[in-house]
Amino acid sequence: MAQAAEHLEKSAEVSKSDLYWSRGALKNTEISVGGVKVKVRTDATPNHLKLVRELVESRFESFSDRLTKGYSTEQLTVLVAFNLAEELLKERSKTKFLKKSVVECTERLLNRVESFLERRSPSLARDVNKTR
Repeated sequence: MAQAAEHLEKSAEVSKSDLYWSRGALKNTEISVGGVKVKVRTDATPNHLKLVRELVESRFESFSDRLTKGYSTEQLTVLVAFNLAEELLKERSKTKFLKKSVVECTERLLNRVESFLERRSPSLARDVNKTR
């Protein structure tokens, strides 16, 4: 799991232009994870595909002890997919909560600014309200 955290730190440092080709620029490529090769059509850059592969491989490694406990490769693959999907849904939930918090905080700040302006300069406050 430490490798997965390290991977996330690396990917957080990457800009969006490093992750995807220009809109509509789909490329055919072959990815290899755990010795399994798959052809995909994607707009992700080679750098982004490398980050994704590293994340998936690190997750496989974190569950690899299950192979010795009777899990098949297919079961391990489903476990990794489930684990990654669960993590994705948690992150989406966090993002939704954070976006809502930012909007609420912004609205409170804007209301405070408008209130201040109304006390100091009613005409300026009306101009600000028109832009909302």
